[in-house]
Amino acid sequence: MDGRISFLTGKDKKGNMKKIFAILIMAVILTGCYEDFRMDYPYTTVAFSTATGGLSTAGELGRTVVVGEGLKLDIGVYLAGVLENKEERIVRYTIDPSLLAGTSYELMPTNYYTLSDINQMIIPAGEYIGKLTVTLDSVRFLNDPDAATYHYAIPIRLTETTADSINANQGTKILVVKYINREEGFYDNSGSFQTFEGTGEEMNNGNFTSVVQASTVYYDSVETNGVMMLVGNDYRMRMKIHSDNSVTFRKLPIEPVFVSNIALPPTELTTDYCSSWETLEAVRDGLVPPSSILDYTYPKFGNWDSEKQWGWLQYDFVRPYKIETSKVFWWSDEGGLVFPNEQYLEYHNMETDTWEEVPNAVGYGVVPSVFNVTTFDEVLTDGIRLNFKSEFSVGVSEWEVWGLPGQAAPEQAPISDVVSNGENKWDPATSSFTLNYRVTYQDETYHTDVTSKLVWRNRIRDGVNEWRR
Repeated sequence: MDGRISFLTGKDKKGNMKKIFAILIMAVILTGCYEDFRMDYPYTTVAFSTATGGLSTAGELGRTVVVGEGLKLDIGVYLAGVLENKEERIVRYTIDPSLLAGTSYELMPTNYYTLSDINQMIIPAGEYIGKLTVTLDSVRFLNDPDAATYHYAIPIRLTETTADSINANQGTKILVVKYINREEGFYDNSGSFQTFEGTGEEMNNGNFTSVVQASTVYYDSVETNGVMMLVGNDYRMRMKIHSDNSVTFRKLPIEPVFVSNIALPPTELTTDYCSSWETLEAVRDGLVPPSSILDYTYPKFGNWDSEKQWGWLQYDFVRPYKIETSKVFWWSDEGGLVFPNEQYLEYHNMETDTWEEVPNAVGYGVVPSVFNVTTFDEVLTDGIRLNFKSEFSVGVSEWEVWGLPGQAAPEQAPISDVVSNGENKWDPATSSFTLNYRVTYQDETYHTDVTSKLVWRNRIRDGVNEWRR
């Protein structure tokens, strides 16, 4: 208040009285709604929750137990329809194998688990959840390698209840259970290496850091996706943790490598400029319109207003690749965005740290509604750039770059085997591996000696939950 007195005219008073009356009416209505909200529903119902635990199909629930952290889990039903549950509710169930028809799951053998009650779940008075405890067998379940994946399921159907009803849409649940071991998770991997010629002369050395993922393959074994600083399917290694915490390991076979589109993440995509209403990521989203002219079906890249100016798109790879093919699907609105009248490709020369035009390029087409393929002499590079210019501005729907993993250092040659070269152990107190191993290579006489430490970072479980130590 500023100390002044406000005088209302008759008209002002009438208007304000109308407003006050309307507010009072609204308050009465809302109070009535609130009282209705606080009333019990006409009937009660029981149901399974809609949670899937990270699985993709409704009616399924993925659960994980950790070896050494208990082999028990709960599944339950909830009561709906009352604000206060004043009496005990009984919910009876049965194991119904017919629920697995059309799924990829196998019925879990009955000797793999026990149930806290073989007939029913009880929702106590004063509570709204009734639980059924599943206890996995520490011998039979853990010694089945299939149990380390979402393979076995317990299909449950609610049959009767002392509540008024069973929810027709949530009266069944397929409980899918797997185990993981305590060593599963992501690790900070650091260490050093020395690479030696067959004669024993050192040819390379260095230090490395990376993040390695360890996945459960058996109750005492994990599979890592990394060797030294190298990560991926080509560098998978299986490690077995023995009862004395010693570790043995072996290199898994190299999977066949095929020429593929390497423009996808984690490859980095950049540009000198993209219009704010266009989308940079459109050039690699895999969405190609039927027509490259006036088709707004999918997002596209554009650099309006860049009339008669050079623009560029660039891919930076996480490792060197051997590249000899580029494919571009241009886009035009026949206005500000048109096909280029000039274009060329450059690659990053890793030896000189310069950008150079690809050698002996053939193609550079601008044919509408198709991928325009440009081929050139193979280059080993960690980056490629598409340069373009038009009388107006340029539009791009998709840009693919096809290649194979390349070798920029001796250690990136295809690995033949990984063998022990010293002490290898698991330390449960610090959740870390200490590894000493020798890497040999296919079709090469040299080898690499590695000292590495993997320190546990975190674990992602059930497709949803993350644990950190």
